[in-house]
Amino acid sequence: MRSVSIGLLVATMWTAPALLQQRTAPKKAPTFPEAIEMATKAADGEQFGTAISALQSAIRDLQKRQRVAVLAGMPKPEGWEIRDEEVDEAAEELSAGMAAVGSTVRRNYRSGDKSLSVEVTANSPMLQMLAMMFSNPALIQADGGEIVQYGAHEAILKKQGGDGQELQILMHDKHLIRVSAQGVSADDLLKIFDQAFVDRMEKPLGK
Repeated sequence: MRSVSIGLLVATMWTAPALLQQRTAPKKAPTFPEAIEMATKAADGEQFGTAISALQSAIRDLQKRQRVAVLAGMPKPEGWEIRDEEVDEAAEELSAGMAAVGSTVRRNYRSGDKSLSVEVTANSPMLQMLAMMFSNPALIQADGGEIVQYGAHEAILKKQGGDGQELQILMHDKHLIRVSAQGVSADDLLKIFDQAFVDRMEKPLGK
């Protein structure tokens, strides 16, 4: 009887349906409206941790949309090769949870021996410290820089090395556009990053 029972057990194991191998698909991030709805429901139910997590997802979605809009408004000078830096997803998640960090968009340009590196830091309260420097023209001039006016906004233009330039445009005391140039004159740099460019940044950056 024992041998018969063992035989039946083995036969059952072979004939039973095998467990299917499955891979868990990455969870789709909620859109801004979905995240806001999730946060509202969670807050109403006093599930505050879930509500905060949903709001952070909403911020990440807005940051992605802001990045697209900022890149769309960047200059596209003729004859220049354009390369955008990859998004660091871990850094994006960190910045969504830390209000003081803000978010950063980077783009690089190259034309022969000439190069431009652009970094746009958005929504960073830490930039208020830089605003104090902008309000002191004597200090800027003593450091070799000059003030460039962009309508309601100001920038600092400063020579770097033999043929380098640095342009820092401060908007609303919380957005900074920093351009590092090599092999480009100050006049040519200001032609590329002109008033029209700053005006285009008003919408995606805002007050």
